[in-house]
Amino acid sequence: MAWTPLAACALSAPPAEQTLAPMDANPTPAAELDALAAAALAAARAAPDDAEAQLTAAARLFEAADLRLQQATVAWLDAHPDADRATVLAAEDRLGADVRAAIVSLCTDGLACAERAAVLRPDAVAAPLHVGLHLSLLAWANGPARSLFAGYGGRLVAAIDRALALDAAFDHGAPLRLQGRFRSKAPWPYADLPAAVQALARAVQLAPLPVSLLFHGDALAAAGDAPGAEVQWRRAAAAPADASTRWSAECMRELARRRLAAQP
Repeated sequence: MAWTPLAACALSAPPAEQTLAPMDANPTPAAELDALAAAALAAARAAPDDAEAQLTAAARLFEAADLRLQQATVAWLDAHPDADRATVLAAEDRLGADVRAAIVSLCTDGLACAERAAVLRPDAVAAPLHVGLHLSLLAWANGPARSLFAGYGGRLVAAIDRALALDAAFDHGAPLRLQGRFRSKAPWPYADLPAAVQALARAVQLAPLPVSLLFHGDALAAAGDAPGAEVQWRRAAAAPADASTRWSAECMRELARRRLAAQP
């Protein structure tokens, strides 16, 4: 990939292999996930023309990055037990450089796998979905200014639109969930709360997963519907997960509980 001034604006980090934790004798779920991600990445590097290997690596690396983000957010809230609801809702934006660097490390390699899969299998909805998922975390880690200059916003919209066009209901509405979260959190010119609420409502209708319910509640809260938000957060606090969201599901349930417990 050519080095450009735009690319230079984005944060850099070591390869994912240096960030993933080695498995020990008494692994935690996070270490177990890291081991799965490391094995998937090694398989993808060994078979660069195998689209399924690229997609598996992209999925595992995103899950490992997302778990770090959610665990760090819960830990930040543990350290700030008196945070009001607005602060709870914005807690992930207060996380430090160590978490951001780890996510850049994992998502840079995960994005490369997803983009390679998109070339190998242009009609596979999982490819643009994972391009979008990794870009969303890279944009969060870099912050609005760096993300703008790195061109993440336009690339994210293109990936989301492609995934929606291929199959909006894929993986229990994952493209809709990504669209809704992005449109509810992104700055101008990408912010669109009505579209976000609508997309997340559709995702919840397809599958009431903790993450979809949590994000729907957040979008409703941003739109000024506090009672509606609380209904979704209560549902999120007790909802079961599916295979692709199971690693961070308990963090999502806990984040829903923290929103409900915080003073408005």
